[in-house]
Amino acid sequence: MHILWPTNVKYDNILLFISDAAPYMKKAGNSIQTLYPNIIHLTCLAHACHDVCEEIRAYYKNVDQLIFEMKKTFLKFPKRIAVLKEKFPELPNPPRPIITRWGTWINAVKYYCTHFNDLKSIIEEFEEESECVRAAKRLFKIPPIQSNLVYIVSNFGFLPDTITKLETRGVLLSKSVDIVNNIQIKLEECNGEIAKLILDKFNKVISKNQGWENIKKINQVLIGETTSDDDLSSSNFNLDNYLSMKYAPITSVNVERSFSIYKNILSPNRNRFSEDSLSKYMVVNFFFNTN
Repeated sequence: MHILWPTNVKYDNILLFISDAAPYMKKAGNSIQTLYPNIIHLTCLAHACHDVCEEIRAYYKNVDQLIFEMKKTFLKFPKRIAVLKEKFPELPNPPRPIITRWGTWINAVKYYCTHFNDLKSIIEEFEEESECVRAAKRLFKIPPIQSNLVYIVSNFGFLPDTITKLETRGVLLSKSVDIVNNIQIKLEECNGEIAKLILDKFNKVISKNQGWENIKKINQVLIGETTSDDDLSSSNFNLDNYLSMKYAPITSVNVERSFSIYKNILSPNRNRFSEDSLSKYMVVNFFFNTN
């Protein structure tokens, strides 16, 4: 803040603080409210969706193990990939989901659900007795694994696309709020005991997000659903503050992306940057990542 306002920090102008849901970040959010009276601490809604995806993964150990063993089977084994391409030229390589990349596990489940029989036939052709191949053969034969794949995709397959929508830059706050509300609606429409547990998980994650209720109230003002001016007068926000929130983000995606950019810029092999070249490189990165 002192970089933005060297002579006098405008504490009233700070309206939104977005972070992950780590306990120390929540403490930080509570602490800085004494300095910034108008600030709303919102924990990232894309992180919340990812937490729901991780909860789904926890309920399906066999599916998770199948994806893991298949990843090991084809990772850094060109001969196995060649066999796959020879028999099924149009079949994409097995995905390599990474837990920290939001929604990639659900996308992997979609892949195995679509290509289950083809992948099973390929694995059965491998005569080598490596541990990962043996494990994959065993997992393909477990009776409920196909029905588990179908259930996950049919009920929760929308989550990766939803996370992608939340990651979009420059979206109206009203649209972002609708995306999150639609998650709850779709989860309520899901069937089965697991779906109820996942809905409970989503509701718990949302209820712990203290800033979410404030964001929804601001959105109601912006879209004209507030019927009384008392709602406005009870808030610390002035009318200009409400206008400033029209395109407010509800995820920390831009921050996550900036970490990757800085990591690339400040890599160990970049030790000959002049100050002028570095500033130009920063401008190019900023332009590329905001368009």
